[in-house]
Amino acid sequence: MTDISLEDHRQGYPRLASFLTLDRSFSILKRYDFLHMRSLLDLQDQLSELQDELKLCDDLELIQLGLRSRRQDGNNSRRDLLKRIRSTLELYDKAVQDYNGMLRLPEAHETQRQNVENWFMGNKPLVRSESSCFLNMSIDTDYVSLGVSEKNDRSNLEAMLESGLRTFPRIAKLFHTNQSKTRDPNIILFSPSLLQNATKTFVALFVPMWLVLPTILLQISDGSRVRSIIYSVFVFGTSILVAAALDITKHSFLIALVTYATLLSAFLAQL
Repeated sequence: MTDISLEDHRQGYPRLASFLTLDRSFSILKRYDFLHMRSLLDLQDQLSELQDELKLCDDLELIQLGLRSRRQDGNNSRRDLLKRIRSTLELYDKAVQDYNGMLRLPEAHETQRQNVENWFMGNKPLVRSESSCFLNMSIDTDYVSLGVSEKNDRSNLEAMLESGLRTFPRIAKLFHTNQSKTRDPNIILFSPSLLQNATKTFVALFVPMWLVLPTILLQISDGSRVRSIIYSVFVFGTSILVAAALDITKHSFLIALVTYATLLSAFLAQL
């Protein structure tokens, strides 16, 4: 199956399924937030009703022993009610856990949704009555991404690099890995390892340059005002770059920024 290209699949659901598994960025599905919550609210109210019925059943119990001993409880209505409660609780608990797991999946980026919608509208694999999930995807955020791996500190930077390559199709085609996956010239696929290695190379080259450049500029500059401007530009620039390009926690971000500002301040004080 791995040697069969996208176009070798029959038009319809076979080709759509093939496209959605063609690249990890295409593997997105509807999350159905509204339906999940509506279903949970329905189960929640069922449990609320059952809870009221159980309380009423207990309040109307004439034999005290029936409330003090489960084994000697002869109230069949209460036993049947507890069975219904258990079965409904199982459904409710599973639904809550399943939806919580769905919410933990990464949300599909706008670029992913737009790419899938563009291909779908251009190829129209399904009849219109079954195409609603793939229409207006660019403005509908109710989608999850199944193929994107867990985020790391370079996730945003890799996404920016991929977006930049797609902006220049001629350059992108030099690095694409379509091979036998598809004959569609409008589909450009990138190897995950290529993006990772390119990001690592960029970080390895850019970070030392960004760290050394302000020290050089501060050393050759005259006047406290000019040096203060250089200091401010690089501190604020570092803050913006780290926040935009890297996916790190607020705690790590604050430590990195304070450390950079402290080192730059120490160097500035020695001039």
